Amino acid sequence: MTETTEAPTSRTGSAPTSATTAGAAAIPDVVGLIERCAAGTPDAAAVTMGDTHLTYRQLDRRADGLARRLRDLGVGPGRIVGLHADRSPELIVGLLAVLKSGGAYLPLDPALPDDRLRFMVDDAAASIVLTRPGRHGPMAGGSYDLVSLDGDGDGDGARLGAGAGAGPRDLAYVMYTSGSTGRPKGVMVERQGLANYVRWLMAEFSPGNPVHSLLHSSIAFDFSATNIYLPLVTGGSLALAPPDADHEALARLLQDSRLDLVRVTPSHAELLDAATGGRTPPPGPRYVVVGGEILRAHQVSTLRRLFPGSVVYNHYGPTETVIGRCFLRLDESAGFHLDDYAAHDPVPVGGPIPNTLLTVRPREPEATADDTDELLIGGLGLARGYLNLPTLTERNFVTLPDGTRAYRTGDLVRLDDRRRLVVVGRTDDQVKIRGHRMELGEVEACLRASDEVRAAAVVKVASPRDALVAFVVPERDGHLDPAALRAGLARRLPNYMLPHRFVVLDALPLSANRKLDRAALAALAVAPAPRPVAEPSDPQPESREERFLRCVRDVLGLSELSADDDFLALGGDSIAAMKLAARCRAIGIELRYTHILVARSLGETLDGAAR
Repeated sequence: MTETTEAPTSRTGSAPTSATTAGAAAIPDVVGLIERCAAGTPDAAAVTMGDTHLTYRQLDRRADGLARRLRDLGVGPGRIVGLHADRSPELIVGLLAVLKSGGAYLPLDPALPDDRLRFMVDDAAASIVLTRPGRHGPMAGGSYDLVSLDGDGDGDGARLGAGAGAGPRDLAYVMYTSGSTGRPKGVMVERQGLANYVRWLMAEFSPGNPVHSLLHSSIAFDFSATNIYLPLVTGGSLALAPPDADHEALARLLQDSRLDLVRVTPSHAELLDAATGGRTPPPGPRYVVVGGEILRAHQVSTLRRLFPGSVVYNHYGPTETVIGRCFLRLDESAGFHLDDYAAHDPVPVGGPIPNTLLTVRPREPEATADDTDELLIGGLGLARGYLNLPTLTERNFVTLPDGTRAYRTGDLVRLDDRRRLVVVGRTDDQVKIRGHRMELGEVEACLRASDEVRAAAVVKVASPRDALVAFVVPERDGHLDPAALRAGLARRLPNYMLPHRFVVLDALPLSANRKLDRAALAALAVAPAPRPVAEPSDPQPESREERFLRCVRDVLGLSELSADDDFLALGGDSIAAMKLAARCRAIGIELRYTHILVARSLGETLDGAAR
């Protein structure tokens, strides 16, 4: 390893760089760090949710008791245990108990389809699933034992010790991500990688001080680990957002100035901006860590407006490299000046965290290096590979000329004038339109350059042949002219890159981990376009209810419906709810799309609209 913090200068893979050369043996296991806090501050609040909380003593004892039960059931190093529960103190107890037993946890988000959950459990050969009473249903009937997370556990037995004999190369967790073939793939993360990441968090955000953080996402997405582990290894408190918190409630929780650190995605920040309704925000937490997607300059402005007293960090890293490998503090003290960037420019992700190897190389071995090359990542944060997928592991986890192992991220990067990495796109964002190779990101960037567009995403559809569909979110007034947008694009792009259809949304849909839901957009792209709202031919003015139902008919493409119908039963979903909210706003009916989804009838939906 080369000892340097500079971004890589090689384009051939021959000169990877790292931030330090500390070995895995010098990094304490995460469980040991948490147990140290339990011994030092046993009565401090470790986990809170509403009016309930667990002290460090309670958390440690309950996790110890559950860990002994798991050990009695045969759990130890190399064994994978399913963890199926909503956000709750019991979920954190279960997570810590699996690590204490020496096993690896498999996060199972209850919001996922049952078939997908069962596939993950079967694929991981998890013989035990931890869950809560009342949530057994989706997991019942499998070839595994269900063990309850509830109960105080037996905290009076002999301590297992940190990790019960698990070593640095044993697994900490298996995280499933979507696969290009439609089959989820399990990323195997070792304890040394998790420990290395957590030690960096402590050094960067908590030099000797407790950190208070908020968990508001599923633990089935790895960026949640930032919020989980940092408070628990520093003697701070982990606050849990209620699973049913809407965007308005979540915005208030995230902006709580009593917090030290929160983590969001760029797309989530834009939804929070809309949820705040223009109200003056409090100063916010000390640190806001943003990642999961390419961060652009206008989104940094949004984050600064949402969190005026916070320091914003850009944090980057795929699941295969343990949560985050690069970071940059986005303020003048770190040499970052927002005025240097146009609104839609991607901002740098900075340099590597300790024990990280970064290498850039041309996208294809025979290609000549240009301004954007593929990023490869190695070091202690490198995952073991994909569970039960040796061919895919061999393709994506490669050996470099110097003998080191690295993960091919598929991300395209360049170096800015300060030699900081900037992620500019994906190798798999390339598509062919009528034989021409193009990047979807280029069309999206041109759309976002319009003063009338807040956000945009583009997908390719098979019909009409070789065509693009653009999804656009308007700025504050909610009005967009698709013809004008297309004319503007025609001035900057060749004809084959022009979308054949524009769909105006109230907001781009997000997946459960707060990232842009491209699968939902792809499904919407092939759905029939709703008919435009037409002026009524009846000379008598329409009632409020009639105008509302007309909007519903147009959004869902239906000719008949009534106020007694259920929006979801009619075929509505979150995307249709966003579109309906936008159409209703244009005719003076203010609705939250979340209310549309939970109302039992269209009449109840209208009753909940602001007058």
